Amino acid sequence: MRLIAEYLDLMEAEDAAMRLRREGILTHISSKHSFVISGYVTGAFQVGLWAVLDSQYEDARAYLADENHEVTSGLSEEELSRLETNANQNSYTVFNRFLLVTGMLVLLVALALLYFTRH
Repeated sequence: MRLIAEYLDLMEAEDAAMRLRREGILTHISSKHSFVISGYVTGAFQVGLWAVLDSQYEDARAYLADENHEVTSGLSEEELSRLETNANQNSYTVFNRFLLVTGMLVLLVALALLYFTRH
């Protein structure tokens, strides 16, 4: 994943992401939720527009600079949807593993505390 650009305006970043998506370029906008809350609270005064696939980075930059640029790395809507679905499933899997490991650690610490307070 490579940073295409940073924006002070979330709507501008979302517009760029939408235009790139129409060309088959998969993107991600970082710091979106923190930016919406307030930069003064979260420290996020900009949002980042990222090319999810490194192979699409150059096309993304060139297309945003000149909409006449012919995108050669674009994916079909079906490929984009499949990649997004896989990414979401992977995120849930990683999060669930994190919760499981954290839960086990909390349980072990609680049992150890219980054991040592009784002896």
